[in-house]
Amino acid sequence: MRAHISSRIRATGATAAVAVLALACGGNTPATGTTTTPKIGVVLTYNLPGFWGNYLKYEAQYESQLGVTLVGPKVANVEANGNEAAQQILDVKALIAQGVQALIVNPADSAAIGPALDYAKSKNIPVVTVDVAPSQGSVYMIVRADNTAYGSKSCDYIASHATGAGTIAMVEGDLTSLNARDRAAGCTSVISSKYPTFKVKSYETKDWGTDPAVQNATTALTAISDLRGIYVHWSVPEDGIIAQEKSKNKYSDVGAANHISLVGNDGSPHECDLIRSKTLDATIDQPADKYAYYAIYYAKQAIAGTKYTDGQSTDHSSKIVTVVGNLEDALAAPLVTLAGDNGSTQVNSTDLWCNNK
Repeated sequence: MRAHISSRIRATGATAAVAVLALACGGNTPATGTTTTPKIGVVLTYNLPGFWGNYLKYEAQYESQLGVTLVGPKVANVEANGNEAAQQILDVKALIAQGVQALIVNPADSAAIGPALDYAKSKNIPVVTVDVAPSQGSVYMIVRADNTAYGSKSCDYIASHATGAGTIAMVEGDLTSLNARDRAAGCTSVISSKYPTFKVKSYETKDWGTDPAVQNATTALTAISDLRGIYVHWSVPEDGIIAQEKSKNKYSDVGAANHISLVGNDGSPHECDLIRSKTLDATIDQPADKYAYYAIYYAKQAIAGTKYTDGQSTDHSSKIVTVVGNLEDALAAPLVTLAGDNGSTQVNSTDLWCNNK
C-alpha cells in the first residue's frame, strides 16, 4: 500500500496501562519495564485468488509495519468446505486458547458468527470483523465499505448507460452475508426510485460459488430478452460470464452497439485490466489494502483500549458509523470506469488498490 495509508484515525479516549491491558485481554502481565508485541489471531472464510489473495499479501506486509504478530490465518473454506460457519466458532476458540489478545474475523455468515463473538467477549478478547458485518454479537470495530452503495452505484451505472428500458440481472452472493443483502438492497432501491422502466431479476448464489454464479448469469443471458446488463456481487465469476457471453454470441466491447453491461465488485488488478481492455464496464473499488491495514490497526487499538464513537470522522476520508449495533469504519469505495466520468474514478488512478501491484 502507498505510504499515505500510514496516516492515523483521530481517536478519543484514554489508553490503559500495559499490565492492565494484558489482563483485560486475557494475556500475561509483562515484566516491569518491558513491552510485548501484540498477538492477533486471524479467522477468514476464503483465501481465493483475486480479492482475498491480495488481502493476504497486504496483511503480511502490514504485520511488520504495524508491529504485531499475526497467528493464522485459519481459513474455514479450506478447513471445512460447506461448513464454514461452524468451523469459524472452532477457529476462534482455538486461537484464544493459543493466547491471542485480539481477533480479526471475516464472518462466513453474519448471524451464525454470533456464538463465536459471544465466546470471545466472555474471554475479554476484542474482535475486529473485516469485509463482512455481523448481524449477531458485538465487536470492537467493523472494517468494510458501504455495501449498500456498492449495489446502488453498480445498478445506477447499468441503467444510466443502457440504450433503452429493460432488465438488469443481479447475480447475488450468499444472502446469509449482510454484504450480499446490502448490495442487493442498494441495487433494487436505486432502480425502483430512479428508473421506473427497468426491473431487476435476482439470482442468489449459495456460498458465493463461482460456477453457480456463472450458471446464474448464463440463465439470464438465455431467458431475458430485454437484458440490459449483469451486476455480479463479486469479481471471481466475471471471466466465466464473459466466456458465456461470447459462446452465445452476445458479447460486444464496452461502448459497442447492443453491448450488455457487466459490472462487478472488488476492484482487483484483473478487473482493472478488463476495464482497460473494454471487456468489463465497471467495478467498485473494495480496497483490499485498506481492509488489511485497518483490520490490523483497529485490532491493535483494541488491545490498547482506544475508544471510538459513532459519527467520528477519520483522516482517511471515512466516518465511524453504527451497523447493527456495532461501530464500523465505513471506508470509501468508488465506482471505477475507463472514462472516470459522472463521479466515477478513472481506472488508472493511483488511488486505486488495483494499481498498487
